[in-house]
Amino acid sequence: MKVRRIPRRPRPWDATQVFWPLLLGFAVANPAPLWAQAPQELSEGTKALYSGQYEKARDLASKYLEAYPHDAPARILLARVEIAEGQFGAAQEALRTAVKLAPSNLDALYYLEGLCAILSQREFQKLLQTFPDSFRSHQVLAESYLAQNNKQGAEEEFQAALRANPESVDILNALGDLRRSEYKLDEALDYYGRAAKLSPGDYTSAYGAGACYLFQNDTQRAIASLKRAVSIDPESAAAHFALGDAWLRADHADTAVRELKEALRLKSDFRQAYSLLARAYQKLGMTRQAQEALARDQELARQKLKGTEEELIEEGHLPAPP
Repeated sequence: MKVRRIPRRPRPWDATQVFWPLLLGFAVANPAPLWAQAPQELSEGTKALYSGQYEKARDLASKYLEAYPHDAPARILLARVEIAEGQFGAAQEALRTAVKLAPSNLDALYYLEGLCAILSQREFQKLLQTFPDSFRSHQVLAESYLAQNNKQGAEEEFQAALRANPESVDILNALGDLRRSEYKLDEALDYYGRAAKLSPGDYTSAYGAGACYLFQNDTQRAIASLKRAVSIDPESAAAHFALGDAWLRADHADTAVRELKEALRLKSDFRQAYSLLARAYQKLGMTRQAQEALARDQELARQKLKGTEEELIEEGHLPAPP
């Protein structure tokens, strides 16, 4: 029997087209060009790196390390040479050593984080090339589509992932989240329910179902699901907040206060929690506490507005004040 091949959807990104330019550009990028403050050997080594004289840059960094083995900038320079020449393992080792020697060195942290991020793209590409029909490959593609706000592409890839692995709790939850974002709540609840059946201790399905029930004003089911979410992850401010909201809708303002205060203990700048807390206090006749909670909500709103304005001024979108 002849098998009909299904045309593949174009990939949302192809690391093979950007990987090497990214690495080379990253290797010679300098977040803090302070040549004048660096020792002469390292300054010359950096200039050699910028001009493509990698062997000279490596020699200068290596000789400096022989004299000063605990020097973090020298190891950073060596790592940048290794990146430029494709020796990624050696580069990671040099950068990790630099971070151990100088944990607060911003250059060491910058290059190590950047190298890991770029290499992760290469590994994703390798996964797609080696196992193109695996559920993880489809998951990576779906998440890439989501990052581009392409929900249709994400939906198709998540469904392909689920066909490849019907018992993946991660994929079921991802589809539940996607459906919830589109307010297709019954479909979302079906996915969350399947995930919870496979993994009763799963937080995401418990929280997601509770959020859906809140949207549907099914307060009792929301409380049950969110209580389960809180029991699974007691440190989730979002779950305590949602449970407080559900208790408030059920006219249990005292219980709502307890959950909202716990959410604020975990996340002190949680504006929505202060707003709901003010309403709960008002229902309990605690006027002073309600006013204090509302004042805190308004203060956080002013702080956020001020921060947004400062960012817009820095980016040139707003004129600076006179």
